[in-house]
Amino acid sequence: MNLNMTISQQWIDHDKNIRPYIWSHFVLRIGRTCLTLGLTIWFVVSLRAFYLEMYLEKNISYSFGVWLAYFGIIGAVLEVTTFPFSIAHHWIEKSYQLSKQTYLSWFWDKVKGWLVGGVLGVLFLGILFGCVIYFESSWWWITAFLFILVSIGLAQLAPVLLIPLFFKLEPMEPSPLKDRLLKMCESFKVEVKEVYHLGMGEKTEKGNAAFVGLGKTKRIMIGDTLYKKFAPEEVEAVFAHELGHQVHNDLWKGILLSGVFLFAVFYVTQVLLSHYVHPFFQTEMVHPFGVFSFFVVFSLVQIPVGFIQILFSRWRERMADQFAFERIGSGEKLADALEKLTYQNRGLFKPNRFIEFFTYSHPAPWRRITKLREVKVS
Repeated sequence: MNLNMTISQQWIDHDKNIRPYIWSHFVLRIGRTCLTLGLTIWFVVSLRAFYLEMYLEKNISYSFGVWLAYFGIIGAVLEVTTFPFSIAHHWIEKSYQLSKQTYLSWFWDKVKGWLVGGVLGVLFLGILFGCVIYFESSWWWITAFLFILVSIGLAQLAPVLLIPLFFKLEPMEPSPLKDRLLKMCESFKVEVKEVYHLGMGEKTEKGNAAFVGLGKTKRIMIGDTLYKKFAPEEVEAVFAHELGHQVHNDLWKGILLSGVFLFAVFYVTQVLLSHYVHPFFQTEMVHPFGVFSFFVVFSLVQIPVGFIQILFSRWRERMADQFAFERIGSGEKLADALEKLTYQNRGLFKPNRFIEFFTYSHPAPWRRITKLREVKVS
């Protein structure tokens, strides 16, 4: 495929204009990662990891209380030291007219995120603690199994409990478009009782649409920034893509794949810990530093797994695009919608091949749009 013929001059100009926006966020992410890595290394090399553990064990008699205090302090230190990067990310969004939030509104969302993260952190840490204490050598696979169950539960609760904390969800008013979307679901036996507006417009100019939830909590969510700015046929095409994920059971396939990988990562991590890391540092999983080293090793082992999951995601996105084309009877409307979304969300039509290959969960917009339009012509 001749890229010079495929990439329009308008796309090239757009990519050139928004590249500073993309790179600003990229540099901030790299800076935050380097700072977090540096603090982690310093925490271990300076022996602060051991001093903190000793101090807490002397002053807190309850073992799980020691765990909570240990990781609460570490989490707070990391959040405080990296907070300037978060502010910078928001400043960039505002400077490119993407964020509508005031700094106070944005900070309140951060506070809610910290609270939700804290509750979930305590839940997962409690599961890990219980498994380590009561199941000894079997702790790793029982923990992995319970983590999967909790993750499925959270996926089910997301549209009724988590998402409404940050965005308004309101039923879409009756319209021919709503009727077509529900009828499309019915024709593929995807049970959905309501279509919801996702109130993104109060906070951002970006657009999105998705299926969320499992079973009775399944929802169709269409961002008002998409619904109000796109033609009904384009909204329908985007929805058909999302419906393709449901018809193909991509969510459950993703859960199954993630579950298999989670067991594999837990197994490799516990082998490395028991044979090398814990003996070297003279610690065990019952101690906070032993758990801290588990999280570090787990994160490193998970890196190649994350890349495989990205490849899986891109494959499923291509299949969903194909489904939308077959359902609508043309790829043109979805191609038009993807083009508008790329402009609206300040995305790159043609990103760097290396970055695309290793980090993009979706095929690059130029690939998807060109393919859809070529299918139409053929």
